[in-house]
Amino acid sequence: MELPEIKIVNVVGSCDLKTPMNLEEIYPLIENAEYDPDSYHCVYIRRPDTKRIVTIFKSGKLNTAGSKSIEEAKSAVLEVVDKLNELDFTDKRPKIKIYNIVANIALNKKFDLEELSEHFGAEYEPEQFPGAVLKTETPKATFLIFKSGKIIINGVKSNEELESAVNWILENLKS
Repeated sequence: MELPEIKIVNVVGSCDLKTPMNLEEIYPLIENAEYDPDSYHCVYIRRPDTKRIVTIFKSGKLNTAGSKSIEEAKSAVLEVVDKLNELDFTDKRPKIKIYNIVANIALNKKFDLEELSEHFGAEYEPEQFPGAVLKTETPKATFLIFKSGKIIINGVKSNEELESAVNWILENLKS
């Protein structure tokens, strides 16, 4: 099967500054920051031109979601870390850990999800969800497979793991 276009739709990552943050002081100093302690105990930073978000927690942990690549996710966090350093809230440059990549591929083929669930042991409950859910250990990934041929890959943590997962699913869905 020919390698389809792999489209990354979300990258989730985080880092820990290991420094408590005063969110009330921070949020007015950072552009595009939102803070509403009554609804959620973190500062949200959203860039208006993207769907990505960085959150800062009191503990000094930062999370990011919504990026379309690992590089963009890391850049988003480092941009906020650099701003916190510039404002003297911290002096750290932490390692950013990627926890999840969500991507999709579209195959020019229809799937019989009943057959697929029997063959691979995938979960398929059409009354609850329109796709089959296939979890694998090697590669460690979750695949949401739809009749239309669209497949969502979830749970990988690097571009290499993503490529390995795509190759695995293509190899196993031959026929």
